[in-house]
Amino acid sequence: MKAVKKKGILLVLCATFVVACLAMAGCGGGNSAASSSAASDASSDAAAAEYTLIEPGKIIVGSDLDYKPMEYRDGDTATGFGVAMMTEIANRLGLECEFLPPQNFDTLITQVASGAKMDIAVSSITITDERAETVAFSNPYYDSNLAVVVPKDSELKSVDDLSNAVIGVQQGTSGEDWVKENAPDAELAPFTGITEVMAALRTGKVTAAVYDQPVAENLVANEFKDDAKVLDIIATGEQYGIAINKDNTKLVEDINATLAEMEKDGTIDKLKEQYIG
Repeated sequence: MKAVKKKGILLVLCATFVVACLAMAGCGGGNSAASSSAASDASSDAAAAEYTLIEPGKIIVGSDLDYKPMEYRDGDTATGFGVAMMTEIANRLGLECEFLPPQNFDTLITQVASGAKMDIAVSSITITDERAETVAFSNPYYDSNLAVVVPKDSELKSVDDLSNAVIGVQQGTSGEDWVKENAPDAELAPFTGITEVMAALRTGKVTAAVYDQPVAENLVANEFKDDAKVLDIIATGEQYGIAINKDNTKLVEDINATLAEMEKDGTIDKLKEQYIG
């Protein structure tokens, strides 16, 4: 009887030991996952700490928000391809993303350089050598051309007829630069925004307009389908980039890495399809 009792006691002790080991293993696995998550958060926080931002943990973005379908307002909300792209970049970097109210396009480069009001600018900004003297640019994220837009009943036949036209452009854009260089005899009519350019075209104050192809095609297909048409496409081969303060080298590097990641995983193509078609 004593031998049986001892054997029973040993079985109970062994079972207790196994349960204890399993419990310890379970706790160990949980702590490992928590530690991994904490380490990831700490790594993200450490990277964000290397950025020079107006508000820690938040990236403040400037845009003219008058460039549908790229960057525009739906009511009071910023939206469009560029807005969605930048919001996703910020999210992957562990940052909040705030778009300021609409800014004048021709002030964006100087405002990014000053760093007082905005950290970066996302506004279909063409990368140029002149602008790159003042700010850093991300790698290109969109290829574009210029378009010539005219009233539906215009007698102009092609881009070659622009020398006698009154051409509306947005101040500070590649469209304005192109007209100055390629249609010097035309009358240049600069406006603050594309909405004003198209209003002038509709009322006959200008006889043509030159601005970015995706925006021109969107406006002519929608808001101005009864008033305007795309006369010609000017193959400029320009590329859009995110304008970033030159002192923010770590932010430039991480934005470029994130853009590459989004290109690779198909996010950029999905956003293009969603907003541009």
